[in-house]
Amino acid sequence: MADSIIQYLVQTVGDFLQQEVTRLLGVEREVQNLGNRLKAINGFLRDSEGKRDENDEVRDLIQQIKDVAYEAEDVIEDYMLTAENHRRMNKLDKFLKGGKHLLFRHAVAGKIKEIDETITKIYEDSDRYGIKKNGGDENSDPAHPRPKSLTAVQKRRRDVEKDMVGRKDEADDITTKLITGRPDLDFVSIWGMPGLGKTTLARKIYNDVAIRNHFTCRGWVFVSEEYDTRQVILGIMKTVMPERNPEALEQKSEEELKSMLCNCLKHERYLVVLDDIWKPEMWDEISQCFPDEGKRSRIMITTRYKKVADHVCPNSAKQLRKLKFEEGWELFSRKVFRGQTCPPGLQRLAEDIVRECDGLPLSIVVMAGFLAGENAPNKWRRTRDNANSIIAADRTISDILALSYHDLPREVKPCFLYFAAFPEDFEVPARQLIRLWVGEGFIQKVGTRRMEDIAEDYLENLIDRSLVQAEKFRMDGGVKTCRIHDLLREFCIKEAAKEKFLESRKEVNPSNSSTSNPRRLSVQCNVPNFIWYNSSKLTRVRSIQSFDLGSTSKVNKTHWEKVNEGKLLRVLDFGSIIKVEDVPNEAKELLNLRYLKINAPSLRKFPTSLVSLWNLQTLDMRSTKLENVPDEIYRIENLRHLFLSGAVKFPKLSSDAPCPPWSLQTLSTVAPGQGIATLMERGVLASVTGLGLCDSSPKADWSLLAALQKLQKLESLKIESQINDSSIRKKLDPNWFPASLIKVTLRHTVLNSMEFEIFGKLPELQVLKICDTWSNLIFRRDSFPQLQTLSMASVTVQSWVLEEKASPRLERLIFDNCNFSCELPNEALTALPHLKVIRAMRPQGKLKGGMEKIKPDIIRKGGSVVILP
Repeated sequence: MADSIIQYLVQTVGDFLQQEVTRLLGVEREVQNLGNRLKAINGFLRDSEGKRDENDEVRDLIQQIKDVAYEAEDVIEDYMLTAENHRRMNKLDKFLKGGKHLLFRHAVAGKIKEIDETITKIYEDSDRYGIKKNGGDENSDPAHPRPKSLTAVQKRRRDVEKDMVGRKDEADDITTKLITGRPDLDFVSIWGMPGLGKTTLARKIYNDVAIRNHFTCRGWVFVSEEYDTRQVILGIMKTVMPERNPEALEQKSEEELKSMLCNCLKHERYLVVLDDIWKPEMWDEISQCFPDEGKRSRIMITTRYKKVADHVCPNSAKQLRKLKFEEGWELFSRKVFRGQTCPPGLQRLAEDIVRECDGLPLSIVVMAGFLAGENAPNKWRRTRDNANSIIAADRTISDILALSYHDLPREVKPCFLYFAAFPEDFEVPARQLIRLWVGEGFIQKVGTRRMEDIAEDYLENLIDRSLVQAEKFRMDGGVKTCRIHDLLREFCIKEAAKEKFLESRKEVNPSNSSTSNPRRLSVQCNVPNFIWYNSSKLTRVRSIQSFDLGSTSKVNKTHWEKVNEGKLLRVLDFGSIIKVEDVPNEAKELLNLRYLKINAPSLRKFPTSLVSLWNLQTLDMRSTKLENVPDEIYRIENLRHLFLSGAVKFPKLSSDAPCPPWSLQTLSTVAPGQGIATLMERGVLASVTGLGLCDSSPKADWSLLAALQKLQKLESLKIESQINDSSIRKKLDPNWFPASLIKVTLRHTVLNSMEFEIFGKLPELQVLKICDTWSNLIFRRDSFPQLQTLSMASVTVQSWVLEEKASPRLERLIFDNCNFSCELPNEALTALPHLKVIRAMRPQGKLKGGMEKIKPDIIRKGGSVVILP
C-alpha cells in the first residue's frame, strides 16, 4: 500500500516522457527508452506487494525505484525548461550561447544513461528477490495482508460495540423505518467515515427486542472490500438457514445458492444486514436473492461510501454523525474508569483528550486503552499533547485507514495525501485546492474536459468515500470549503513523509530534516527565516506553501534569491499573512512555476519579472494595489486564473497584434475599458467562466458590457462599482448578457424595475446576489426559470412583485441587514413549490414582520424561517 504513490509517479513520469518526446530535441531516443523502462517498472511494484513488509532487500529496491523516478523527473523537466528557454531567445543570443547549450544537452544524455543503468540494476535485483518482470494483472493493486487487517478491525469493533453509548435518536429513527412503512421490500443504509461506529449502530439495531420480535428471519454478513459473491451468499444462508448442512451448501453452484436463498426468504418477513459494502456492483450481483412478497421485509447496509449508499438506498441513505461530547465522555469513562468517578486532578485533561478524538468512537477506545490504569498527570498531559499521533500509530486504526486509502483510484491518491499540507482543523477552499492540484501536475487532461472539472470530480470522490468532509457549500450547491478529520490527516502526514511526497515543517531548522528531501513543503513556521536557512535543500522541491499565521517578517529580494535554488518549483504560495515587499527580477528564473500567490499590499506596479513565467497557470495577486497590467502580460501564455484587486486596467490589444494563445478561465477583478472589450471582441477571453468587473471612476466606460455576449462559456459575473452611482444602470441592455450565466453578483449597482427584469430573462441563472444598493424586485410571469438562491446584503427594497409562475425553482431567500419599505408577497412566496429556507440577519423595516407572518406556512411545508437579531 505504501508505494501506491511511487506507482503513480512512475506511471505518470513514463507517460509524460513518451508524450513530450518530440520536444526533447537531441535526446529523443534516450528519453523514449527511459519512458518505456519506467512504465515497465510498474510491473515490479505490483508483483512486490506482500513481499516488501518482511523483506529489507525488497524495501531497498522500492526505495531505488522511487529515487530513480524522481531523478528522471528532475532531469527531464530541467532539460525541457532549458531547451524551451533557448528556443525563445533571439538569434544573436542563440548563436552566442549555442555551444553552452550543446554541452548541456550532452550532459543530459549522460544523466539519462546513468538512470538507465540504474534501472538495469533494478531489473537484475528484482530477479534475485523473486519479483516477476511481467508484474501480474495490470488492473490489480492489492493491499498488504488483508486477512490480518480485517481480523484486527473486527476485534476493535467488538470492543467499541460492548460499550456503545449515545445514538439513541439515530437508532430509534432507523428502527422505526425498519418496522413501519410500506409493505414492499425497503432499504436503509448507514454511511460515514471509517471508525464512526456504523457497524456498532447496525448491530445494536439488529439485536433490538422490537426488531427480533418483528422479523421472522434475520441474517447478517460482513462483506468487506475484497468480497467473494459466493461467500457472501453462503454467509447469509448460514444465518437465515442454520439447519442446513454447511458441507452440502459448499457443493452448490452460485446460481443454485441464489435460488435456494430466494426461495427460503419468500416465506419470511426478513431483515438482512450487509455490513461494510465497498462497491455498488456487489449489491447488483446479489440483489436477485431478496424477493419482494409484500411482507415488509428490509435490507440494511453499512458503507463508508455515499455512492454505495445512494445506489442501494436512493431515498434512505443516513449519514452517521460524530458522537456528541457528552456521548464521547461516557464511552471514554466506561473504558478508563470502569464505573468510577474521574479523579479531580485528571478531569480537565480527560475532557481535552475526549475533545481531541473529535467524536470518533474508535479513536476514543484507542485513547482509553492507552490510559486505562494510568493515574500520573504527566502521562495524561503528554497523551493530550500527542493525542492524534497516538491514535494514528494504533495498528488497527492504521489498517482501517489504509484499506480506504488503498481503494482509491491511483490518480486520486496524490490528491488525498496532499491534505497533509494543511494545518490541523484548517478549512480548505475547494477551488483553491483544485487549482493547486492542477498546478502540482496531479490532474491529467482527458479529452476536451477542463482539468479543473476533472479535479472537482476527484474531490467529490473523496467526499463520497468519507475521506474528506464538505464543510461549507456555495450557493449553487458546489463545495465551498472542505476539511479532513484529524485522524485521517495524521495518516496522510505519515504516508506523505514516508514517500517523500510532502512534509510539514514547524521549525525553521529542524534537526531531523537534513536527509529527508521531500518533494513538497508545507511551511508552518517563520517563512522568510525558513527560506534563509534551508535554501540549499530546495533544489528538488516542487512546492512551497506558507501557513505562517503569527510572523511579522517580510519576504524581500534576498529571500527571492534563495527561493531560486528551487528552480523546478511548480507551486509557490506565500499565503495571506506573510507580506511580500516586492517581486524582483530574480523571480523570472522560476520558469517551471505553475501557481503563484503573493500578499503584497504595497505593490502598485505589475512585476515585469512575472511575464517571463510562461508556464504560470494561476497568478493570485488579490492582496495588491495594482493600477494596471503591462502589454507583456500576454506572454504568460498558459495563464488560466488571474486574480487581481480593484479596478485594474488592462492594456488594449492593437488591431494588427496577434491574439495571445490564452485559455484564461478566471479573470477578476479588472476595470471596464477598451482593453477588456477588445479581448472579448477578438475571442481571447472565449474560455472565461468567471469574470469580475470593477470601476473606480464616474467616467468608467461600461459600454464594454455589450461585448459580454461573446463570452459563451461565462458562468459567473460580478459587477461592482466603488463609487456607488448609477452609471452602470443607464447602459444595461438585455442582449448583452450571455445565456450561459449561472451566477450574477451586483454591488453598488442600482436596479430599477426594468434592469431587474433583464436578469429574469437569463435562462440558466441559479444564483443572484445583490449588495450595497437599492432595488425593486420584479419577478414577472415565467421569469427567473432556474433561480434557486436570491441573496441580498445591505439592500433597500422599495417594491417586490412576484407574479404567478415566476421563479418556480426558488429554494433560498437570504437577507443580511436589508431594509424593506414594502410588504413581502407572502401568498406568492408560500405558493412557491421548492422554497425551503428564508433567513434574515438584522432585518429592518417591514422585513421582520413579513417573515413572522409567513413562518408558519413555510414550516408546514418542511422548511425553515430564521430571524437573527
